Amino acid sequence: MNTNPHEVLSNIVQQLIITHGDLLSVQAAVERSALGNAFHESEIANLQKLDHATQFVDAITTILRNLMTLSLWDENVAITLDEVLNDVCLGSIHGLFLGKEKESHSPAGEMDFF
Repeated sequence: MNTNPHEVLSNIVQQLIITHGDLLSVQAAVERSALGNAFHESEIANLQKLDHATQFVDAITTILRNLMTLSLWDENVAITLDEVLNDVCLGSIHGLFLGKEKESHSPAGEMDFF
Protein backbone atom coordinates (compact mmCIF):
# COMPACT_ATOMS: atom_id res chain seq x y z
CA MET A 1 0.00 0.00 0.00
CA ASN A 2 1.52 3.32 -1.06
CA THR A 3 0.92 6.59 0.70
CA ASN A 4 2.52 10.01 0.88
CA PRO A 5 4.27 11.71 3.82
CA HIS A 6 1.45 14.23 4.27
CA GLU A 7 -1.06 11.41 4.71
CA VAL A 8 1.17 9.66 7.25
CA LEU A 9 1.54 12.89 9.25
CA SER A 10 -2.20 13.47 9.03
CA ASN A 11 -2.89 10.00 10.45
CA ILE A 12 -0.42 10.58 13.28
CA VAL A 13 -2.03 13.93 14.07
CA GLN A 14 -5.48 12.34 14.20
CA GLN A 15 -4.26 9.68 16.65
CA LEU A 16 -2.59 12.33 18.80
CA ILE A 17 -5.79 14.39 18.85
CA ILE A 18 -7.67 11.33 20.11
CA THR A 19 -4.95 10.63 22.71
CA HIS A 20 -5.01 14.24 23.90
CA GLY A 21 -8.78 14.02 24.33
CA ASP A 22 -8.38 10.78 26.29
CA LEU A 23 -5.81 12.40 28.56
CA LEU A 24 -8.10 15.37 29.17
CA SER A 25 -10.89 12.95 30.09
CA VAL A 26 -8.60 11.15 32.56
CA GLN A 27 -7.62 14.46 34.12
CA ALA A 28 -11.29 15.42 34.48
CA ALA A 29 -12.08 12.03 36.08
CA VAL A 30 -9.22 12.46 38.55
CA GLU A 31 -10.40 15.97 39.39
CA ARG A 32 -13.97 14.72 40.01
CA SER A 33 -12.79 11.86 42.19
CA ALA A 34 -10.36 14.09 44.07
CA LEU A 35 -12.95 16.52 45.36
CA GLY A 36 -12.71 16.55 49.14
CA ASN A 37 -9.65 14.27 49.23
CA ALA A 38 -6.12 15.19 50.18
CA PHE A 39 -3.29 13.92 48.02
CA HIS A 40 0.04 12.58 49.21
CA GLU A 41 3.08 14.39 47.80
CA SER A 42 3.99 11.44 45.52
CA GLU A 43 0.46 11.43 44.10
CA ILE A 44 0.73 15.14 43.32
CA ALA A 45 3.97 14.47 41.43
CA ASN A 46 2.22 11.79 39.38
CA LEU A 47 -0.67 14.15 38.65
CA GLN A 48 1.85 16.71 37.43
CA LYS A 49 3.29 14.03 35.13
CA LEU A 50 -0.20 13.41 33.75
CA ASP A 51 -0.65 17.14 33.18
CA HIS A 52 2.75 17.35 31.46
CA ALA A 53 1.95 14.34 29.27
CA THR A 54 -1.33 15.95 28.24
CA GLN A 55 0.40 19.22 27.35
CA PHE A 56 3.22 17.35 25.61
CA VAL A 57 0.82 15.44 23.34
CA ASP A 58 -0.92 18.71 22.49
CA ALA A 59 2.41 20.41 21.71
CA ILE A 60 3.63 17.58 19.47
CA THR A 61 0.28 17.57 17.68
CA THR A 62 0.65 21.30 17.02
CA ILE A 63 4.20 20.83 15.72
CA LEU A 64 3.09 18.10 13.33
CA ARG A 65 0.19 20.24 12.12
CA ASN A 66 2.63 23.07 11.49
CA LEU A 67 4.94 20.73 9.58
CA MET A 68 2.04 19.63 7.40
CA THR A 69 1.55 23.23 6.24
CA LEU A 70 5.19 23.61 5.17
CA SER A 71 6.82 22.44 1.97
CA LEU A 72 8.93 19.78 3.64
CA TRP A 73 9.33 17.57 0.67
CA ASP A 74 11.37 20.05 -1.35
CA GLU A 75 15.00 19.79 -0.26
CA ASN A 76 15.66 23.36 -1.38
CA VAL A 77 13.07 24.84 0.99
CA ALA A 78 14.32 25.83 4.43
CA ILE A 79 11.99 25.92 7.40
CA THR A 80 12.41 27.91 10.58
CA LEU A 81 11.85 26.75 14.13
CA ASP A 82 9.48 29.68 14.54
CA GLU A 83 7.25 28.13 11.87
CA VAL A 84 7.47 24.69 13.45
CA LEU A 85 6.84 25.92 17.00
CA ASN A 86 4.06 28.36 16.13
CA ASP A 87 1.20 28.08 18.70
CA VAL A 88 3.11 25.59 20.88
CA CYS A 89 2.45 26.63 24.48
CA LEU A 90 4.62 24.17 26.41
CA GLY A 91 7.90 25.91 27.24
CA SER A 92 9.89 22.71 27.63
CA ILE A 93 9.16 21.85 23.99
CA HIS A 94 10.51 25.24 22.90
CA GLY A 95 13.62 24.61 24.99
CA LEU A 96 14.02 21.12 23.59
CA PHE A 97 13.93 22.32 19.98
CA LEU A 98 16.00 25.42 20.65
CA GLY A 99 18.65 23.45 22.57
CA LYS A 100 18.10 25.36 25.80
CA GLU A 101 16.81 22.48 27.89
CA LYS A 102 18.40 19.09 28.24
CA GLU A 103 15.97 17.73 30.81
CA SER A 104 13.28 15.56 29.24
CA HIS A 105 10.63 16.38 31.84
CA SER A 106 10.01 19.13 34.29
CA PRO A 107 6.89 20.13 36.21
CA ALA A 108 4.52 21.70 33.72
CA GLY A 109 2.35 23.70 36.04
CA GLU A 110 -0.33 23.31 38.61
CA MET A 111 -3.52 21.33 38.54
CA ASP A 112 -6.61 22.68 40.24
CA PHE A 113 -8.93 20.11 41.79
CA PHE A 114 -11.85 22.39 42.50
